[in-house]
This record gives sequence, C-alpha cells and structure tokens, in this order.
Amino acid sequence: MTYQLQFLRDDGSPACFYTTQCFSDEQAKELARSVLDAQYSGVEILRGEQLIYQEVKSRKPN
Repeated sequence: MTYQLQFLRDDGSPACFYTTQCFSDEQAKELARSVLDAQYSGVEILRGEQLIYQEVKSRKPN
C-alpha cells in the first residue's frame, strides 16, 4: 500500500512529505516514528485520502 508521511512544523503546517510503500498501517507508523526527529513537531500518515495516524510531540512550556 502507498502511504504519505507528512512531517509538521511547530505551528502544524507541513514541513515535508514522503511517499512510501509499506505492507501495513503499523509498518508505516514505525517508519514515521523512526524518521521523526527534533526538527519536526509531529507527523500525519495518510493512506490515500484517509488520515490513519497522527502524532504531535508535546511542546515545552515557555
């Protein structure tokens, strides 16, 4: 299946996109978590038009 990984900035806007092939939703989630790093505040995973997963890092208080 084809998935789109959308990494997010602090304001929730898209920072970058990856399109990848995975065997399952769980494999797509594992891939996204492994790529998610300090420069992104979150990730959304879409299969086609359907949002299947969203993770937003907790923000540090000012």
